[in-house]
Amino acid sequence: MTVRQTTRTWSQEFLPHSESRSGSSSRERSHSRERSRQRLVDSSSNLSTMRSRRGVMLESSRTLYSSFSRSIELSLDEVDATKFIQENFKKRECILYTKDPKSQDNICKCGYSKTQHIDSTQNNQNEKWNNKKHTKELPTDAYGDIQFEAFGRRGKYIRLSRDTTPEILYELMAKYWQLKTPNLIISVTGGAKNFSLKPRMRKIFSRLIYIAQSKGAWIFTGGTHYGLMKYIGEVVRDNTISRSSEEKVVAIGIAAWGMISNRDTLIRSPNAEGNYVAHYIMDEQKRDPLYCLDNNHTHLILVDNGTHGHPTTEAELRASLEKYISELNVPESNYGGKIPIVCFAQGGGKETLRAINTAIKSKIPCVVVEGSGQTADVIASLVEAEGTSLASSAIKEKLLRFLPRTVSRLAEEEMEAWIRWIKEIMENLHLLTVIKIEQAGDEIVSNAICFALYKAFSTNEQDKDNWNAQLKLLLEWNQLELASEEIFTNDRRWESADLEDAMFAALVKDRPKFVRLLLENGLNLRKFLSSEILSELFSEHFSTLVFRNLQIAKNSYNDSLLTFIWKMVLSYQRNRKDERNSRDDSESQDLSQTIKHPIQVLFIWAILQNKRELSKVIWEQTRGCTLAALGASKLLKSLAKVKNDINAAGESEEIANEYETRAVELFTECYSNDEELAELLLVYTCEAWGNSNCLEMAVEAKDQQFIAQPGVQNFLSKQWYGEISRDTKNWKIILCLILFPLISCGFISFRKKISEGKRNHLWKYFAFFTSPFVVFSWTVIFYIGFLLLFAYVLLMDFQPFPTGLEIAVYVLVFVLLCDEIRQMYMSGVKYFIDLWNIMDILGILYFIAGIVFRLYSDSPSSLYTGRVIFCLDYIIFTVRLIHIFTVSRNLGPKIIMLQRMLIDVFFFLFLFAVWVIAFGVARQGILRLNEHRWEWIFRSVIYEPYLAVFGQYISDVDGTTYDFDHCTITGNESKPLCVELDSDHNPRFPEWITIPLVCIYMLSTNILLVNLLIAMFGYTVGSVQENNDQVWKFQRYFLVQEYCSRLTIPFPFVIFAYFYMILRKMFSCCCKQQEPQPSPCCSKKEDNETLAWEAVMKENYLVKLISQAHNSMEMEQRFKQLEAKLNDLKGFMKDISSKLK
Repeated sequence: MTVRQTTRTWSQEFLPHSESRSGSSSRERSHSRERSRQRLVDSSSNLSTMRSRRGVMLESSRTLYSSFSRSIELSLDEVDATKFIQENFKKRECILYTKDPKSQDNICKCGYSKTQHIDSTQNNQNEKWNNKKHTKELPTDAYGDIQFEAFGRRGKYIRLSRDTTPEILYELMAKYWQLKTPNLIISVTGGAKNFSLKPRMRKIFSRLIYIAQSKGAWIFTGGTHYGLMKYIGEVVRDNTISRSSEEKVVAIGIAAWGMISNRDTLIRSPNAEGNYVAHYIMDEQKRDPLYCLDNNHTHLILVDNGTHGHPTTEAELRASLEKYISELNVPESNYGGKIPIVCFAQGGGKETLRAINTAIKSKIPCVVVEGSGQTADVIASLVEAEGTSLASSAIKEKLLRFLPRTVSRLAEEEMEAWIRWIKEIMENLHLLTVIKIEQAGDEIVSNAICFALYKAFSTNEQDKDNWNAQLKLLLEWNQLELASEEIFTNDRRWESADLEDAMFAALVKDRPKFVRLLLENGLNLRKFLSSEILSELFSEHFSTLVFRNLQIAKNSYNDSLLTFIWKMVLSYQRNRKDERNSRDDSESQDLSQTIKHPIQVLFIWAILQNKRELSKVIWEQTRGCTLAALGASKLLKSLAKVKNDINAAGESEEIANEYETRAVELFTECYSNDEELAELLLVYTCEAWGNSNCLEMAVEAKDQQFIAQPGVQNFLSKQWYGEISRDTKNWKIILCLILFPLISCGFISFRKKISEGKRNHLWKYFAFFTSPFVVFSWTVIFYIGFLLLFAYVLLMDFQPFPTGLEIAVYVLVFVLLCDEIRQMYMSGVKYFIDLWNIMDILGILYFIAGIVFRLYSDSPSSLYTGRVIFCLDYIIFTVRLIHIFTVSRNLGPKIIMLQRMLIDVFFFLFLFAVWVIAFGVARQGILRLNEHRWEWIFRSVIYEPYLAVFGQYISDVDGTTYDFDHCTITGNESKPLCVELDSDHNPRFPEWITIPLVCIYMLSTNILLVNLLIAMFGYTVGSVQENNDQVWKFQRYFLVQEYCSRLTIPFPFVIFAYFYMILRKMFSCCCKQQEPQPSPCCSKKEDNETLAWEAVMKENYLVKLISQAHNSMEMEQRFKQLEAKLNDLKGFMKDISSKLK
């Protein structure tokens, strides 16, 4: 039978256990479960037959079959692991009983009693007992899952011989325990006895566990619930209690089997097969020399040399395992294909010293905590005394100082061994790193581990010239200063290709300072960003949440830039199967255009994921950085609107504002240097941003600060006045509209200096009448004339048949209709975003409806209906006149205030409607019975309570003043229904309810709600007033853009131009001509020159930013110095005053 591998994770983490059971009964039930699993394995040969038979069963049967199949897969995986363990792992048993003369009982030299030996054990009389010679390897009988009964935690464990090869042990851990290949091994050594842990030391351990979580490291400890190992386990528990299963720390305890208390519960029963769950009881109150296993370790390796009560038997296997892992070749490792190991030592005695010595001999770097006591302080003090002689007497003096009790009991030979071990350690100072416990902050521990690994790496004969691996090591630990000082030195030159792997890692790990460092040392970012690199970034290192938010924003706002970015991301995500299968061809994007701007694409990748500092570094490398900053502001503001996380949305808004500020400051720098080139930047378009320019991007992002700056406003003024000089007074221009011969008399000044002549006079007339401001002025004059003519027709000349003046109104409305059609054709969907355009369409549609009723003159009611529609339509056309006033600096902000106040009124009406309906229904129900006329119900419930807000008194709630002459009893007259009467023909309603009800209603509406509305208006006006000038300048852009995009022919003569355009379009359809392809961006010489100049201005701007930051730091430092001096002076004055007293 072929055992099929499954993806089940063998190394289950600590899982909660539902109940506490006795050891014997639980083992029996466990054995029963194992026998059931074995029966499933035996029946797996008939699996295909069972599937064919069950294919025709009901859905519930298929579900049962699915769970049955999964249980078989789990059983097969467990059987595979069990078979591997039984074939490769052994235990050791004493085979030669040698009585220990020091023991009163029949105890062997191995530590076990005679009855605890195996049956084939022989008696030894003379031969000296040796554990290697007098113990025998047998198949291990203790492995599986360990369940800690009192704590409900679970882990893996195995008993193995001390002679087990590290290759087999690592294969068990990686393949059958399903542990991921570690990126780092942290071997912790220290005191094995119970002691009180210092708070600073606990903080160091907490940081150590955090490093293990973030780096994917394994932690090796002694694995028992005593001393240092106990505290390590507690910190592991505290740091992983709220973490997901993927972030669990792999804490591996390596302990001596013969030193474990209650180890009999770990031995499997003879008939147990498959996975076995051992229920281990931690008896911390038990007084014996044995140790309990720690319940917070995830994996336990119990080393057996055939003895009982003999400590440190695991040290040799632990050292060999660490050495083997450190020499493994792992291609995907960030440390030159190796798995780095660091020994972390605190406190401790003889075994800690021996562990440090063994690690140093294996070229494993060590981090020693000074201040933790004992052996660690001995090593740290000797490292600090570097340069002095390491005489045996000096070492002995240090030992007596920090280990007085232990050293005083040592024999001379043991003392010499200790001194020899210390000398061997001090011969490799480059492998030692000391941190002080009082200075151990959050970053000190990680910096120390990184520095230790780097020193070991850089001094290794095989790797000391492998600069790329050293750079990756420092990048992984984010050690910028060390990389600057040790890697990028003046005597070493780097090629761009050598830095590409490090650059990719820096981008993925969000290391902006390393990205800047690599760029400063020769990396060519444009060559590095190939299509394959960008595809990998967008497919493998792009957040799915950002991807979903981008899709939501694209679907919600129907924005051209968001749609463009969405298609670009989809095109780069070639490895996303779901999107590739679901999307159609319309969502694909040709990358031939965007690939010309790889730095811009990388900048978009960073911006979409809110990588603030990284995006700033990339922004500094882009061409067209003003457009890029505005594009980033637009993207971030759009994504912030669809993010559910308030903090993430706020961060996006904050970054967007930063880029808006950068765009403003950079353009100000450009405009102060050269106005013409700066204006070219405003109209520069880039394919990476959907062929948008700076002005369009700023308006879409609502970056009012950018639009309101003087450079942009001067550019808009040039567009607004055309060839007319901006110094010309407006009244002169308006006067020339009437007395146009004044144009050729020099009354109007133009930007171009032209000489006198007939042709030049014609040019003046052409330049004047094609100016957008002149076209706007003509349009306003004719529009006002149209309104006056329309009013005259409605009030004085509305005949059964249209007169000449009325037909003239029809013609003018037709011209307006043609203009709206042109705008709709040019703007597309964006046309309907503007509320003024919607008002224009409504006005024209109402006018057409009025014409239909008006021309249907067979009935007088139809004629009257048409006139009513015309009158209502006249309101719309007149209100439309307000939009024209936005050009005024004084009236423009007032119009903005009015628009926002209408929004306030809209929300206020919801509150107001609650009170009106509540009061109106209650009033009508109390006063009148069964009113069936809907129009009078509306008047009583809504209309009259509404008028009461404006001061109209409600008189029908007072019985003393009620007038029955103004009501109807039957409901047949055009009067309100009379109130209900009692038997005496008096109003039935109780005045003690109706009058207070009216008082409460008037108090709530006239005082509370009306004042609330006034307060809302005040806030709205105040907010607009604060940015009065900025808001007006931003709104002015839309009016300028509208008239600059129109035909430069005054209204209403533009109708002839529309006819000409229609005829030309018809002829062009008959005679098809190939339209010229638009030239790609940066292909023109002017664009390249402008972008090169902008790059120079950007460098100047960045230099100013750095100098400002430096000045602020200097000022802060000066204030600190001044504060220190003032404190010293204060102390000095106190001393003087105390002496005088």
